[in-house]
Amino acid sequence: MQVFVTGSARGIGEAIAAYLAKEGHTIIVHGSRESDHLAEAFEKVKSASPKSICLAGDISDPDVVASLFSQIQEEFGGIDALVNNAAVQNPGPLLEMPLEDWDRIMSTNLRACFVCGQHAGRMMKDRGGGRIVNISSVHGFAARRSFCHYSVAKAGLVMLTKCMALELADFNIQANYLTVGGIDTALTLPDRQAALESAIPLGRVGQPNEVAACVSFLLSSSANYVTGSGMNVDGGLNLGFGASRRDL
Repeated sequence: MQVFVTGSARGIGEAIAAYLAKEGHTIIVHGSRESDHLAEAFEKVKSASPKSICLAGDISDPDVVASLFSQIQEEFGGIDALVNNAAVQNPGPLLEMPLEDWDRIMSTNLRACFVCGQHAGRMMKDRGGGRIVNISSVHGFAARRSFCHYSVAKAGLVMLTKCMALELADFNIQANYLTVGGIDTALTLPDRQAALESAIPLGRVGQPNEVAACVSFLLSSSANYVTGSGMNVDGGLNLGFGASRRDL
């Protein structure tokens, strides 16, 4: 299976790409730009899956997305799965949030998933089917201070997934989402970890590979009858996460 994992230079995306490569999939590793992080992530993937390739480009630009998919078409003739993982954060108070900050989050965290889904869906249609997994967040269901734009984008990604699942089922394309939270990455700052752990029913932050394992399931034959569905990968954080937790 050829799998395009957006935003796989580091963090959860890097773990997903490496995990799927070890399972024998061919991976398109992606970063917004050339970097040491991207090169290191690609080396890990390539050691397990030699036919994998690495692409760089800012997916907030629809023309860049078109170019990336053109390269994928030329290299592989299409893809079998898309993991929309790439996202950015730029927190700020709602009343002081510049419009350009709102637009930046929306263009990367939501619009890019739509555009990538269009290109991927057309390829999958021609190939007789495929899988799309969108990485959402607990913040798409529970508001977080200074993350208005991020929360709205992640909530929109859930509905986008359901619309994809409904319309693309005609072409044997399944779309599902993961609601992720409390994962140990560079975005989980040390001064937030204690507060996170106290809010998570399982009492610990999750590991990126635990998210990757759920993506692997959704791409597998075990999930052949699953579409339009969501899976919480957050240690139960969503069960009590809300506006009262001012420190998260």
